[in-house]
Amino acid sequence: MDDNRSVNMPQTVFNRDDFAEIIGQPMKPGTIMIGNAPSGLDSSLPVIVFIQGLRNDSALWYRDNDMYGLAGAQFQTVFLELHDTAGVPKSNWENGELLASQLEQIFSYFEGRKLFLIGYSKGAVDAQTALIHFGKHHLVEGVVSIAAPHYGSELADLANSRPAGWLANLIGANNEGTKSLQTGVMNHFRAITDGLSEAGRNKYYTIAGDKAGPLLSLYSIGGMFIQGPSDGVVSVSSSRLPYGNELAVGDWNHAEVRLGTNVFPVFRETLKTPFPHSENHSFIQEESDEALAIFARGGKQAGTAAESFFVENGVERVVLNWVCSQEVSKIILASPRSNKKKAYDVNPVRDDAYFYGAWHHCIELDTPEQGEWNISVFTEEESAYLFLVKFHSAQNNLYRLVPALDKKSWQIAVPEAASYRLPSRNFNVTYEVDFEPSVNGRQAAKRPSATAHHNYFVSSKSAEDEKLTITLPDKGEGTYNTTINIEGFTPSGEKIQRTAVKTVYVDRKGRAY
Repeated sequence: MDDNRSVNMPQTVFNRDDFAEIIGQPMKPGTIMIGNAPSGLDSSLPVIVFIQGLRNDSALWYRDNDMYGLAGAQFQTVFLELHDTAGVPKSNWENGELLASQLEQIFSYFEGRKLFLIGYSKGAVDAQTALIHFGKHHLVEGVVSIAAPHYGSELADLANSRPAGWLANLIGANNEGTKSLQTGVMNHFRAITDGLSEAGRNKYYTIAGDKAGPLLSLYSIGGMFIQGPSDGVVSVSSSRLPYGNELAVGDWNHAEVRLGTNVFPVFRETLKTPFPHSENHSFIQEESDEALAIFARGGKQAGTAAESFFVENGVERVVLNWVCSQEVSKIILASPRSNKKKAYDVNPVRDDAYFYGAWHHCIELDTPEQGEWNISVFTEEESAYLFLVKFHSAQNNLYRLVPALDKKSWQIAVPEAASYRLPSRNFNVTYEVDFEPSVNGRQAAKRPSATAHHNYFVSSKSAEDEKLTITLPDKGEGTYNTTINIEGFTPSGEKIQRTAVKTVYVDRKGRAY
């Protein structure tokens, strides 16, 4: 990441008087801020430690948020700064190691009073890493996990994909924090974490949101790429732990789910009685066939950038999203029939998560014309872009992405129960694999070590029958981020285009996650 990348981080208005003591320097990684003790503090209650998420700092709990005020009225509170505070997001391993050291300091400061952790988004993953892999579970009574991507986020996959590559490199989205939250990487983390005895030493509680909105906001844009209910950044499914107690799934987006007004009443009593006699939910993450609803392209942009996309017959609605590093006010579209260019006004929405610093520009089209559309966008300065199309169409189920049991290949096939036959014409698949190898070290069996340079592998296949298999290259241990572009035909012979992005982590024994 470039040194100037931290300039994009929000500047926090900091007031020392809001805290009883600051251990370290304000807004620096490693700093611990001791909240003011409430009057009449019950010392039998645990100390509440609030942990930030990806690209956040501690102020997310007390700037435009009443969480500090609500929790601090009854509990002793503590706020932390992890690596993200400096504008350089790190993986859960680096943050977990730093957090482990901070928990030791806090435990000593409060002379052995037990701690209760509140982790927002990636912060809950960092917390699990500190407790389970860095051995600090004995300091903690429980963990409340708020909107955490325990199984990763499809948006992290997208940010590290080939279509997003130019843009991600430009805005610094290819950081260690985002890489660590890819679905394959987090599935591997679950495999090396959940079976350890240390995972059962603390009680875990989860909270999630299922509001990917309002329409054409940042969170509805995120939700268009995520499978199933989500808060626009993290799916409800990913927020769950197989041994966790789910406290609530509420009508909140990813920003609203961390607000004290919304969720403090949900977990307040849990802080007082962290081990209720409640039955754990048995949440099991299962790989399933995937409908294809997205088309994605990306590249450099110098002045005007243009793309084309094909709309098959019967599409109810499409949402177009042009993501680039600069704000624009208009997008030019040319429809298939007239091919006349029309300017659409757009309201830029700034990303605050996986594409931090980029701008989303969206257009929604109802019952769009069938055929080839053209889109163009002009920026004053050199930029980069990611172009996404979300199709609301019955044809999304035409081709399905079926994973193999070993997770190293996928079959693109027509559902077996389909009542139709596709035209006897070739359908083409191009897939690009971004392989980032892991460099083995003495902790490699437990903790993925630093990664080496990227390697790209591109392949193209076509088939006349209704099945086609694509297989990952065998390059050893590391992360395989695969972009799959499909160009086929509907039963009536019209072109259909879709894109899928999948991430797989392969360990040193060749097992895929």
